[in-house]
Amino acid sequence: MVKKQTYEELEHRIKALEKAAEQKAVPTDNEKYRLLFEKSKDAIMILEEGRFVDCNQAATDLLGYKKNKLFKLHPSEISPDTQPDGQNSFEKAKEMMALALKNGSHLFEWNHIRANGEVFPAEVLLTRIYYPGRSPIIHVILRDITHRRRVEAFHQKEKETLSTILESTPHGIALIDGHGKYLYVNPYFTKITGYTLKEISTKAEWFKKVYPDETYRRMVSETWGADSKGSSIAKDREFKIRCKNGQTKYIEFRSTFSKELKISVLTDVTVRKASEAVIREKDRLQGVLELSGAVCHEMNQPLMSIQGYFDLIRMDISQDNPLYSKIGKIQAQLDRLSNITKKLMEISRYETKDYLTEKIVDLAKASTAEK
Repeated sequence: MVKKQTYEELEHRIKALEKAAEQKAVPTDNEKYRLLFEKSKDAIMILEEGRFVDCNQAATDLLGYKKNKLFKLHPSEISPDTQPDGQNSFEKAKEMMALALKNGSHLFEWNHIRANGEVFPAEVLLTRIYYPGRSPIIHVILRDITHRRRVEAFHQKEKETLSTILESTPHGIALIDGHGKYLYVNPYFTKITGYTLKEISTKAEWFKKVYPDETYRRMVSETWGADSKGSSIAKDREFKIRCKNGQTKYIEFRSTFSKELKISVLTDVTVRKASEAVIREKDRLQGVLELSGAVCHEMNQPLMSIQGYFDLIRMDISQDNPLYSKIGKIQAQLDRLSNITKKLMEISRYETKDYLTEKIVDLAKASTAEK
């Protein structure tokens, strides 16, 4: 007859069974690693002697092969005949595996081909693993980098577009960092100024070369400093620079400032400045011509009347008269006035001379009338 267990014995037995159940539920190390292997989102495969001998579900999903089909395949058999560098996939795969076995690991990019024939770019990490009593195996992590390649291609296209704009724009462009170091100048910058990036690596070098006059350089530097401390709104300034060949040019600087970078767009306005000077010259000349015409018109009639009356007076006075010599001096001044009105009528250009603290029209140079 079976002995009836006491309450304490039953309680002890229950605890022993619970502990055994808990121990059985805890996976072994091998089971842990297998679980990680199978559940990983990365495609993982095992290579032994150049052939796949194991893989996880993510690998079969990525490549589109069933496990029994993928096993025993060589990496080159799930690759195009050649890689992007033109090298044969079989030969290059052996080379990559040899590097992993030699160095312990090897990371590279590779073109694989899915079961449906679709070629895709992948990032491959090969890691050498030793097992006691066995030849080393290679642990493979495979990642599809199609999206990354598309992003890179997009950014490369943007970079090429920006480069085309910068290289072909008819304006000089300079990029300067927060420490005054020139990071980039486009070809048109060099065309305008004559200076390359190597010749003006810093703001200090640039200022010293293009603003040789110390006083003018200080003024430009103070203006630049004040602008850079303000808002990021573009500032338009016009300065005179000396180019590498010694030529003087007037440059319009349109600068944008941020905390880290400063961008300056240079436009050569030398021709425009010369045109503006010509226009101002014409405007001044037109003003002088209009004034001189008005003066001549107003002066001629009274001058002719004076000359007429003066001739009558001179006819009535003999040369013996004491006033005759004084009348001669009056005649000289009348002739002088006549000559002045003649010069006023013949003004053809704007020429000035100093007079006290101001400038006045130089009739001798401005008029084409005979002296």
